[in-house]
Amino acid sequence: MVFERFTRDARAAVIQAQRDARGLDADGIGPQHLLLGVLRTAQGDLSATLGSYGLTIDGVRTRLAAGRETSASFDADADVLRLLGIDLRAVRDAVADNFGAEAFDRAVQRTGRGSRRRGHLPFTRAAKTTLKLALREAVARKGKDICCEHIMLGILRDADPVVMDIVTESADPATLTAAVSTLLERAA
Repeated sequence: MVFERFTRDARAAVIQAQRDARGLDADGIGPQHLLLGVLRTAQGDLSATLGSYGLTIDGVRTRLAAGRETSASFDADADVLRLLGIDLRAVRDAVADNFGAEAFDRAVQRTGRGSRRRGHLPFTRAAKTTLKLALREAVARKGKDICCEHIMLGILRDADPVVMDIVTESADPATLTAAVSTLLERAA
């Protein structure tokens, strides 16, 4: 991927995607993390459009945190504590109910247990496909640069199941694609 063609906001979205992937304890950067990155860095019309379709940072992050599989460490801890009569999942749910959806995970991260992966996180195959589709969107529109709108179109065109589950909760992907395309046409 030629990151020189990415606008400042698009680069920031990709960097933020890596941070979000790491924060969610993922092994790689996936399209869902690119979606979070776009939501965090999108400005102006794109931000308003995504928000009007119900795509918000908090909503997507909460959905990803709720939908992700628990880590092997959490499962191992839960199994050991179950032998002592402690239901770690119930504890996690009670903490979420009383202190917010991510309170348990934030507390775990502060102890250092939640951040095992250091260094470079690779892009998943799906994320690479998403970025290639973003490049194709820019080229098809005869654009010199790849912006957050192109990344968003790449995310929607890739139709990754995790991302589509999130998007379809609040929007029709075809309608959202048309709305983002309209933003690019107006900007041209």
